[in-house]
Amino acid sequence: MPALPDPTVVERPWVAAYPPGVPPTYDLPKVVLGRFVDDAARDFGDRTALVTSTSTMDHATLRDRVDAVATVLGELGLEAGDRVLVLLPNQATTPVVLFALWRLGAVAVPLPPELGIDPLAAVAADARPAAAIGLEHTLEAMAGQRGLLPPVGVIVDGREWEPRRGTSRLRRRRPAEAGEHLVRLGPLVGALGQRRAVPPGPVPDDPAVLSYRYDVPRPRGTVLTHANLVANAFQARLWVPDVQAGRERLLTADPLHELPALTLGLLTGLLAAATIYLLDDPDPQTLAAAIDREQPTLLFTRPDRLARLVSESSSRRDLTSLRVCVTGGAPLDPEVTAELEIRTSGARVREGYGLREAAPLTHAQPVYGRASAQTMGLPVTDTVAVVVDPDDLETQLPAGTPGMLLVAGPQVAAGYWERPEETAATFRGPWVVTGDIVSVTDDGVFHHVGRADELVHRGGTLVSPRRVEEVLERHADVHRAGVAVLDGPTLVAVVTRRRRHRVAADELLAHCRAHLDAPAVPDRIEVAAELPTTAAGEIDRSELRHQLSGRTT
Repeated sequence: MPALPDPTVVERPWVAAYPPGVPPTYDLPKVVLGRFVDDAARDFGDRTALVTSTSTMDHATLRDRVDAVATVLGELGLEAGDRVLVLLPNQATTPVVLFALWRLGAVAVPLPPELGIDPLAAVAADARPAAAIGLEHTLEAMAGQRGLLPPVGVIVDGREWEPRRGTSRLRRRRPAEAGEHLVRLGPLVGALGQRRAVPPGPVPDDPAVLSYRYDVPRPRGTVLTHANLVANAFQARLWVPDVQAGRERLLTADPLHELPALTLGLLTGLLAAATIYLLDDPDPQTLAAAIDREQPTLLFTRPDRLARLVSESSSRRDLTSLRVCVTGGAPLDPEVTAELEIRTSGARVREGYGLREAAPLTHAQPVYGRASAQTMGLPVTDTVAVVVDPDDLETQLPAGTPGMLLVAGPQVAAGYWERPEETAATFRGPWVVTGDIVSVTDDGVFHHVGRADELVHRGGTLVSPRRVEEVLERHADVHRAGVAVLDGPTLVAVVTRRRRHRVAADELLAHCRAHLDAPAVPDRIEVAAELPTTAAGEIDRSELRHQLSGRTT
């Protein structure tokens, strides 16, 4: 196989744009994730670690609960290397369960608790889990599908440390399969007493997470090691050089089964011994009220959540505690950035870029220093990125020419779970072939053009349907948007409206013209009652194209 560029000799012009305090390289400790909990408990044991709507715990208590749950899970038979489905919302027990699994050397497979049976079955068939940990109704639904519930099912209800009576075992609602049992975590923890016989843990290169994209017929898991996740947590913390250990307050609103929330929220927060406020997918009013009440200093979240925070939350809510807001996954409207900076009295609102195969952060706009709006920003500490010819990955392209993005760094994953051919195609030596078309300026600022498999040529320009959807969904009247490319190529957008809002196609076209280059403006926009979605809730563009292709304008 042809050799790709050597990352050790690739020029790094972006380093000159790093603000003071952000190092180009860092001597990462060779530790596992459990050290984050242990170090925070040692240095800031009596400081608050986690806050939810129903409970609060300090760092020492978090460590003790992690050890208790690790002991219980070990006594249930879980051991190093076992894959475990974690189907939990953002609640106090969720971080405890994740770190308990990592204590054992088990591999967490985080999934949304509301995931449908079909995609859940597809992930389970691929991961072959030894256990599932989740809400009662989720595990009972799995138990109702023969062969879906793993040998061990552990029910979490969020009241694990409350005094209670009763047995830990549940009455079965169906005939038992050999070796299969369903238990409640709370009574088992309560019966543990003071025993904390935590077994030997993992080493840095052991897998910690299997991260799945589950909206496809054949889901595949990205294998992220302890070293990958430790590195990315350090990279995120180093990017905000004035983070103060034990003094920050970080709000996490996105579900922890999503890598950005897991890494940039939970892991980076614990690395800094911060107080982490966990919200479970709040609406804008709830999010604004939580910021007003809890006064967090840091917020990492999706751009759509920030857009709705400034457009739908009460202007009377005090957001001025926020010092840094970092978002990623899609471009952030400059108008949203400007409004949020006003509402927060000057918070640094910055965009980042990442992918599942890199744990996920690889690029970000400088928090302190010059930030170019609607760009990916600069490669973060110890990360190297190049733009190459999509048809010849050995050929590096000059600045300003769109091409395939390759990324190398300590956060790059080990590969895909039991997919050697796909791993060999995507992970080329130290590089991951991202599948994204980008360009880079002479001074190292990267610009995202779109996914290589989604782009369409219109008017001599590469147009990304996803980008058009993002712009439409920033309109106050639009709930969801889907864009399909028909013959021609004709670009057609279909939107659903927000509740109690009216949508005018002409107004939406004007909105697109104001925020998109001319070739990306849809040829027409339709309003529909609903849009076709995948099992994971994302827009099903293939089905949308099929529906539109059978109709006339």
